[in-house]
Amino acid sequence: MSLAMAEASVPPPPPGLWVPSITLFSPSDTLDLASQSLYFQYLSQPSTGLSGLLVLGTNGEPFLLTREERSSLLHLARKTVPPGFPIMAGVSGHSTAQVREFISDAQAAGADYVLVLPCAYFGAKPSVVEGFFREVSQYVRQLGRERGKEMGVVIYNFPGVTNGVDMDSEMISRIVKENSNVVGVKLTCGSVAKVTRLAAEFGRGRFSVFGGQSDFLIGGLSVGSAGCVAAFGNVFPRVIGRVYRLWKEGRTEEALELHRKAALGEQKLKALGVAGTKLAAGIFTGVKAGVVKEGELEGVEGRFRMRAPYEALGRGESERIWEGLRGLDEVEKGL
Repeated sequence: MSLAMAEASVPPPPPGLWVPSITLFSPSDTLDLASQSLYFQYLSQPSTGLSGLLVLGTNGEPFLLTREERSSLLHLARKTVPPGFPIMAGVSGHSTAQVREFISDAQAAGADYVLVLPCAYFGAKPSVVEGFFREVSQYVRQLGRERGKEMGVVIYNFPGVTNGVDMDSEMISRIVKENSNVVGVKLTCGSVAKVTRLAAEFGRGRFSVFGGQSDFLIGGLSVGSAGCVAAFGNVFPRVIGRVYRLWKEGRTEEALELHRKAALGEQKLKALGVAGTKLAAGIFTGVKAGVVKEGELEGVEGRFRMRAPYEALGRGESERIWEGLRGLDEVEKGL
């Protein structure tokens, strides 16, 4: 097998801030598609400054959704966002057969990229992971030939949700060199060293390296990342996008000052996981999107909660999030 550099068969994801959208549920625990449409509309409007939308990333709770629900969210996103606005679809599963189904659904819904975790439910040695991505790449290419549009494949490295499987930069490099439609990676492992190595090896026209959290955005940008795919963008997309633009414009001190404020704000949600991000998104972005009314925490807690069986956060957490982040919300409103 030759590992000579292959030209990308599809363009890599555009640089900047991508947001892994949360998923909204009704009180009866079904998808709240009406609210979800408003939420997608808000995130994709030009004023937020997003480069693209990730649907069914970890913060979208994909492993708690049926195949039909996953597909309906992707179709809704494509219908809702402006024409040409890039959509990345999370298609991770526990088997190659599952992932092939999700890839097919994503392609049918008009996604531009698919984001794929390594196979890991039972753990996996490197040869299994690399073989898995080879099969994924080939299937995406096959669908592209059959349906007239090829999607790009983005590797998703997140050891925290993959039984500790952590793809190193050498493995990622081998996969990219072998598969011309593997055009990006999301590194939620937090390794700026991996960003450095991969950015050094692949030009931006071939491969996009994204950090998986906003609190190391500047650390990644300083060594060549394309930006970040960040859950905190659900809460303050304009703030994170502003950090990116200030850095790219060479206004490094301004970028650092704003980034530090954002990182301290994000820290308040870390221990609360996806549930905290959803609640914060409801308190701030949900209001701006017209999903809930300002000050109605009960409405926020009802719509912006995790799916059963995971418990909703209580009023105490809502009030602490509001108090801890309202200063950053004033910055968001001013941008």
